[in-house]
Amino acid sequence: MWLLIVLSVSACIIGYLGWRIISPLPLSPRKRLLLWLLLAAVILGQRVTWFIRANGHNPALLDAVDWVGFVTLGFISFVIVLSLARDGLLLLRWFLGLFRRVRPNQRKIFFKGPDPSRRRFLVNVSNAVILTAAVPLTAYSIHEARRMPDIVRVDMAIKNLPADLDGFTIVQLSDTHVGPTIKGDWIARCVKMVNDLKPDMIVHTGDMIDGHALWLHPDVKPFEDLRAPYGKYFVTGNHEYYSGVDSWLETIAGIGMKPLVNEHVLVQKGDGRILLAGVPDFKAYRMKPSHVSSPAKAREGAPEHDVSILLAHQPKSVFQASKAGYDIQLSGHTHGGQFFPWTEVIRCFQPYVRGLHDVDGTKLYVNKGTGYWGPPLRLGAPPEITLITLRREK
Repeated sequence: MWLLIVLSVSACIIGYLGWRIISPLPLSPRKRLLLWLLLAAVILGQRVTWFIRANGHNPALLDAVDWVGFVTLGFISFVIVLSLARDGLLLLRWFLGLFRRVRPNQRKIFFKGPDPSRRRFLVNVSNAVILTAAVPLTAYSIHEARRMPDIVRVDMAIKNLPADLDGFTIVQLSDTHVGPTIKGDWIARCVKMVNDLKPDMIVHTGDMIDGHALWLHPDVKPFEDLRAPYGKYFVTGNHEYYSGVDSWLETIAGIGMKPLVNEHVLVQKGDGRILLAGVPDFKAYRMKPSHVSSPAKAREGAPEHDVSILLAHQPKSVFQASKAGYDIQLSGHTHGGQFFPWTEVIRCFQPYVRGLHDVDGTKLYVNKGTGYWGPPLRLGAPPEITLITLRREK
């Protein structure tokens, strides 16, 4: 199903860009055909590298191919958006023209048919403007994605919080997507940023990786250097299931992070007790039936505690979390939309996209993502490492 969706969307993109960008060019049919083939190769070719890696092969050349492919896809994304905006205006103009009425004293002789050469010229000029505008947008978005994440500080006030937990700090990482373009050196710099914050606890709310443990193990190893006196914890995101969840759970445990799969731990600081629970990705059961996400199950048999925190990759879990009585849920998954216009489109698919929310008494925080997925672009949704501080409600 996933392959069918990818191919269908790719075919639509190739058809639209070929029709609106390539076909109007004043080139010979042979040259236009070559451009069509090049466009198809760029859009479909990047997925070929994924299949090569999935079969256990990881030549260094693939990293270069992925970089070129993903940057080009990001550039194409901006071209599509700008082209659709232009064509939308043209369509609106045409639609409004249907309501124009010819004056009674006008003669048909004054009407002229469309001039194909002029129309083609205007289309090519607007295409040149669109392609030119997409270049700086892509460059700036790459800069935003590849720079080090912002430290976003969030205070959460909890009723009757014990004095020993007042000021307790939790660093949340999410959606690091270690893979074709995010490597161990970048993760190592993030780890240093986290350690410099000296948190009491560190959590990772899923999508740590974007590939198989066989070839990404060296790049996740820097997570081993994370330091927190009250532990490091992890829950699965959807991408762990695309890439062999069992091998990843084993690998992540091996680098010192405890996976929580519908289970909990009790974290105690002095007289303060935190119930920390974790669930698999909201739709994990589709790929691993035993991983049905259940916030209620995750806290079964829980001991007495002062505050309960659920780690859940998708914000959608908050409705079950609220029913189960959690005080806090920490999530990721959305990337905040990652780059415009998806920063707005994503609101059609996710009830909560970024930041702090109160959902029927449960405080939900949605991290915009520490890394990125696919094209190395961010625009309007900067990367973040979240520093959460528990405070006693006054």
